[in-house]
Order: sequence, then C-alpha cells, then structure tokens
Amino acid sequence: MTNTRLPHNYNQMITMLIEARHEKKLSQDKLAGIIGCTESLVHKWEQHKRVPSGFFLMCWLDALGYDIEIKKRKEE
Repeated sequence: MTNTRLPHNYNQMITMLIEARHEKKLSQDKLAGIIGCTESLVHKWEQHKRVPSGFFLMCWLDALGYDIEIKKRKEE
C-alpha cells in the first residue's frame, strides 16, 4: 500500500536510491548490513510500504554515497 500523501519527489528519491543500489551491485541484505537494519525493512522502504525515519534515510543515503542538502524554498 503506497502512502499517497507523500510528495512526488519522495517517490523519485526512492527510485533513485534503488537504482544506486543496483549500480553498486548491493543486495538488499548487504545494504541492510551497512545501514544497520534488517533486509525486510529495506525491502519495505523500496516497495513504499514503510517510510524510513530521518536517521535511517541519512544512513541509506550515506551507504550509497549520497548527501542531502536542505535549503529554504523561494517564497512564492
């Protein structure tokens, strides 16, 4: 069940992270070991069945060599 309240760019980010995992030839199990969680949790994130906490999202990004930048949106 996909959480339809999530912003569209969140779904794009998950797709990017799945592609990055494949490029690095990491299994979900191997990625889970690097992050420090279970393989089933990685699977649920990738299937949009669970949303990672901020901490695990940062661990996921770090494991794949990505950083996240936070900046204020331009006022409309």
